[in-house]
Amino acid sequence: MAAVRGARGAIGLDDPPDGALRPGRPARPGVLVCHVAIPPVRVRRHPAQHLPPRSRGGSRGASRGRGRPLRIAVIGAGIAGLVAARDLVDAGHEVVVFEKSRGLGGRMAARRAEGDAVVDHGLPVLDVPRGGVLAGFVVDLATDDLVDVTAPGEPVPGRSSDGAPQLAWVSGMTRLPKAMAHGLEVVGATRVAAIRADGDMLEVAQDQGNTLGTYDWVVVTAPGAQAADLLDHSPRGAVRAADMRAVPYDMAVMVLAGVAVGPPEWFAHHPLTGPIAYITNEAAKDRPPVDGVASFVVRLGSDVSEDLVEASDAAVLAEALPALAKVLGKPAAKPDWTEVKRWRYSTTRDRLDQQALNPEGTRVLVAGDAVAAGPRMEDVAATGRWAARRILGS
Repeated sequence: MAAVRGARGAIGLDDPPDGALRPGRPARPGVLVCHVAIPPVRVRRHPAQHLPPRSRGGSRGASRGRGRPLRIAVIGAGIAGLVAARDLVDAGHEVVVFEKSRGLGGRMAARRAEGDAVVDHGLPVLDVPRGGVLAGFVVDLATDDLVDVTAPGEPVPGRSSDGAPQLAWVSGMTRLPKAMAHGLEVVGATRVAAIRADGDMLEVAQDQGNTLGTYDWVVVTAPGAQAADLLDHSPRGAVRAADMRAVPYDMAVMVLAGVAVGPPEWFAHHPLTGPIAYITNEAAKDRPPVDGVASFVVRLGSDVSEDLVEASDAAVLAEALPALAKVLGKPAAKPDWTEVKRWRYSTTRDRLDQQALNPEGTRVLVAGDAVAAGPRMEDVAATGRWAARRILGS
C-alpha cells in the first residue's frame, strides 16, 4: 500500500472517528448548533475544483432582489449535503445543515472498536477520479494518514474501472466529511419533519411543530423514503414524493470482528458462495493489529441482510462468523470482539434523474444517492454540486 504523508494530526487525528458532533451554543432560540469536532486549521482553497465557475463572490442573481445572502437549509450531513453546503458557503451564502443522527458523513462511517482499533463500517474505500468533485476536497485535506489501498485482492464492489485511486484514511473514513464540514453550521440530532411555505420563504420544522427557521431554498439529501416523507409535507411535493418512495435500496448488515490472526495480504475478499458479499481486511489501510488482533469487516449479501436486518446480533453472527473463519483458514478461530451494524439504506438498485425530479421553479431540491448518476460516492457528491449550482444560477 502507498501512504500519502504530510503533517499527521493536522486536522484532529485524536477526534472520535465516528464523526461525532460536538454540541455548541444555540445560534438562535430553539436551535442547538453542533460544530464538527476538529480543531481550527488553515485550509487551502482551490476555487476551480470546489466551486461552480460563476459562484465565487456570492450572490450573482441569487438573492432574489433582497440585497442579502441567501438562507439555505440542507437536510442531511452526508457527502451530498456537505458538498452543497460547502459550495454555497464558499459563495457567500448562509447555510444550516440539519442531521438527524449525532454524526456526519453518511456511509463514510468509522468506529473505534475494542482495543482502540479503527474500523470502517460503511464505505470501505473512496474512489477519487482525477478532476472530479471529491478530488479538490481530498487535496485540501492536509493529513498524513491518507492511504492508497493497493494490497492484492479484488477491488470492492462499485470501484470504477477508470484507474481512480482507491483511498482510505488510517484514522477512519470520517476524516474527509469532518474536514468538509469544518466551519459549517451543523445542527445534529435533529429530525426535520416538514417543509412548509411561509410567504415567499420556506419554513423547516420538527415533528413537534417547532420551527427550525425560514429559508430561501431547501436541499434534501436524505435517502429515498425519508426524503419522500419530507416532500409529502412540502409545497407541490406529492408527485416527487411518490417517485422517491419508489427508489429501491439494498440493505446491508455488517459484522466488525477482531481475530487473533496475522493479517492476510489481500484487502478485499469475495467468497463465491455463502452468505457473504465481501470481507475487508482493515490492516490493508495501514492499521496494524492491536495487541495481535486484526480487524475485519464482513458485509452480508443483500438478500441475507434483508432477512437479518431485524434479527438479533446472535443470529447475524451465526451467519457471518463461520464464513469469516473459513476465509481466514482458521475454522476454530473465535473473534476477540464483534459488533453488528445495520444499514437500511445501503445502496440504490435504481436511481432517478436529478434534473427531471427538480423542475424549474421548485425551491426544494433533491440531491443524494437516489438521484445520482451511479453508485459511487463521487456520483453522490456530484448531486450536491448540481444542487448548489442550481441555487447559484437562479
